[in-house]
Amino acid sequence: MSKQGTDLGLQQASSSSAILALLQELTADELERVAAAVIREHRCRLQKAQDLFEKIGRLEASVGQDNVLEGLQHDYRIAVLNLHAQHQLVSLVVNRLGYVPDVDGQRTTLN
Repeated sequence: MSKQGTDLGLQQASSSSAILALLQELTADELERVAAAVIREHRCRLQKAQDLFEKIGRLEASVGQDNVLEGLQHDYRIAVLNLHAQHQLVSLVVNRLGYVPDVDGQRTTLN
C-alpha cells in the first residue's frame, strides 16, 4: 500500500473517531434528533445526485451540448462524493443510536 493510501486510512479513522467522540456527548434524545437530521440531509443529497444524473441522461441525447454536459458531469461527481461522505456520517450516527429513527413519518432502511 502506498503512503498516500495509508494517510487516507488514518485520516478516515481519525475522522470517525472524532465524530464518535462528539456523538458520545449526546443524550439519547439529542442523538435521535441528530440521526433524523443527517438522514434528512442524506435524502437531499441523494435527490440532488439523482436530478443531476437524469439531467445528464437527457443532455447526452442532445447534440451540441458538450460544454453544459461537462459542467453537469463535474457537478454530478461532486454530488456523489458528498453523498458518499454523508452516507458514512449517517452510518456512524445510526450505529451509535442503535436503530434507524422514524424521519418525517417514514422508517428509513439502510443497506
